[in-house]
Amino acid sequence: MLESPFPIVTVEGDPYACGEQHGVQAKRLIRHNIDYYLGLWRRCLGLSRSQVLAKAAEFVEPIRAFDADLLEEMRGVADGVGVSLEEVIAVNSRYELVWSQMSRGGCTALAALPEATASGHTLLAQNWDYKVGVRDHCILLEVKQEGKPSVVMHTEAGIIGHKGLNSEGIGLTVNAMVSDRDRFEPSVPFWLLCRRALNSRSLAEAMNVVLSTGRSVSSNLILAQAGGAAVDLESTPLDVSIITPEKGILVHTNHFVGQRSLSVKDEFVKTFSHSIYRYSRAKASLERMSGSLSTESFKEVLRDHFGRPYSICAHEDPNVEEDYRGETLASIIFDLETRNIFITKGPPCKGPYHRLNFPSLMPSQTTRKAL
Repeated sequence: MLESPFPIVTVEGDPYACGEQHGVQAKRLIRHNIDYYLGLWRRCLGLSRSQVLAKAAEFVEPIRAFDADLLEEMRGVADGVGVSLEEVIAVNSRYELVWSQMSRGGCTALAALPEATASGHTLLAQNWDYKVGVRDHCILLEVKQEGKPSVVMHTEAGIIGHKGLNSEGIGLTVNAMVSDRDRFEPSVPFWLLCRRALNSRSLAEAMNVVLSTGRSVSSNLILAQAGGAAVDLESTPLDVSIITPEKGILVHTNHFVGQRSLSVKDEFVKTFSHSIYRYSRAKASLERMSGSLSTESFKEVLRDHFGRPYSICAHEDPNVEEDYRGETLASIIFDLETRNIFITKGPPCKGPYHRLNFPSLMPSQTTRKAL
């Protein structure tokens, strides 16, 4: 394993133990992340700490009903850091709390099946474009959990679900979406939906997690598994569009393209139309290289600067208020066959991709219980 550009936090055991170890090891970063969001919501939305925490408390029962283990893991995080459970829930539920009011920037996600790649491997990738204020709060979280697949995620410190890869060769990427039907109210948090999907042993199980869970906000996930399968699940509060690869290729950005999303109004793209050309350029590039796609091809696509700063490789816009500025905070590529992870800190044009390989993700490890 080469040097990681992000701190690696490795946890193991039952849900509470995993959370507590996460909290202890990443205590400083988690405190910074909580303070950042509480300050952001106060400055930009006029929400006091007590208002945010009262709202976060309303998520406890929806989370418990969805997956009590994830609630226990967050309780462990809180105890490990020495903060309240509500503070940890607040950052894990940030998407449901205020995304529509605070949206800025977006993400570009790609997948290629064996028929489109030179190696015959399944590749999955994304540029994660988000607020520059969390740039230094991110970690790689390795979870060696009892009775479930091991998971490695690039995430914000204290958030227990995000984009990642598990020991069954299942990978997940994320795209923010906003529709006129979104209701910012207590529900199953998007980031916990991601984690539950990554706890799955098959692509079908991961898909069922998304398809069977009610939601109050829109989102998009690409799910893929080693061996050559991928699907895009574009969700609104009303329905889920299921988008399958064309000629072995999938692309998604931040606007609706699914047939079942036609009944909603796309609120994100009205302001951030760059999603449209990011989508078309990424798709055209992958199609042009289809049959010979590789991690190097993906890097080329993810470094595209058309429309800079609102490009696939996104950069800060100095004309935007600091609280609303975004850029590519991490570019990440998963080779689902080898379980190799290639990742940058910051825009991929500014530095190399670091290749990481976690032994806990290798197929021989999937049958173990606790480590």
